[in-house]
Amino acid sequence: MDKRTRQRHLQLKTQFCSLRSVTEFSMLVKTEKRKLQLLAAQPAYNTFTVPKKDGGERLIEAPAPALKKAQGSINRFLQSIYYLEKTTAAHGFVVGVRNDDDRRNILTNAKKHLNKTYLLNIDLQDFFHTVTRDEVLDVFMKPPFNFKRQLPDLLADLLTYSGRLPMGAPTSPVLSNFACREMDRRLTAMAEDMLWAYTRYADDMSFSSNRNIDEETVNTVIRIIREEGFVPNKRKIKVYGPKDQKVVTGLLISDKVSLEDNYLAQLETDIRQLGDVLLAQNEQGQLATRWVEQLKQQVRGRLSFAGFVLGRRHERYNQLKDAYYNAVNPPQEEFGAISWRGFPYNF
Repeated sequence: MDKRTRQRHLQLKTQFCSLRSVTEFSMLVKTEKRKLQLLAAQPAYNTFTVPKKDGGERLIEAPAPALKKAQGSINRFLQSIYYLEKTTAAHGFVVGVRNDDDRRNILTNAKKHLNKTYLLNIDLQDFFHTVTRDEVLDVFMKPPFNFKRQLPDLLADLLTYSGRLPMGAPTSPVLSNFACREMDRRLTAMAEDMLWAYTRYADDMSFSSNRNIDEETVNTVIRIIREEGFVPNKRKIKVYGPKDQKVVTGLLISDKVSLEDNYLAQLETDIRQLGDVLLAQNEQGQLATRWVEQLKQQVRGRLSFAGFVLGRRHERYNQLKDAYYNAVNPPQEEFGAISWRGFPYNF
């Protein structure tokens, strides 16, 4: 990382960790003290559910605009602080920095497990909701913050909802990383003793080894996780052996990291379907609907992920990128009648 970037993160850390009162905090985030206290006393959230990929529903708690703005200001400092305090295991929810020799993301997480014979994956259940208000309070009362008096209580109230981290607040991801520090430390120490690799990408934990990972050792890992207040999802505990195709956070690993077998084929199908939908919509002279825009965004995101994993010069990725561009920008002569409602009057 270049010196200027590191200095910026250090400055944000110093500004936040040197706070000694609620008044100083309100000045730092440029919000009146009384307003912060009201937001903390009566946190407003919009709650709704979205479907999970594996079935069921996920509860989302989106903070109201004023609360979200305050949380966003706090998040800016917390991200810099965790970046400088991050554990060796954490690869998810870590701010990205250019020219950093120790970047953390889903790809670096998977690369830590290359060329390993055995792999253990454990998923944590209700990850954000497991982190309680008391644990958030504890985070701010311990290093590197060491806050006292009213400030830790105010922060805990601003950043939690119904007694735990809300799924939807901008600060929940980084606070979950802070809450996992002791668990990461204990599991990293265990992994080093056993010559394992251990990484955690949010709630996805991976352990790999060239020696057999037996049931007794798996139970030891689960015991440590439970002692630290987290709950493993029993349905998502999986041990891979020498002949198994190994997967870490949705990526195939062997001597290199690659996409799952059907990823590109499914992406090609999705791009084709998106093109058909957009063409039909234009032929009927319809304006773009919200769900079509969401579909476009989802396909674009999956395409970008493929480029991130495979590399921007990968032949198959570039073929799919061209197909996506043609799907969302069909030739003008293919358009049918255009509705006057969609005509761009504002030049």
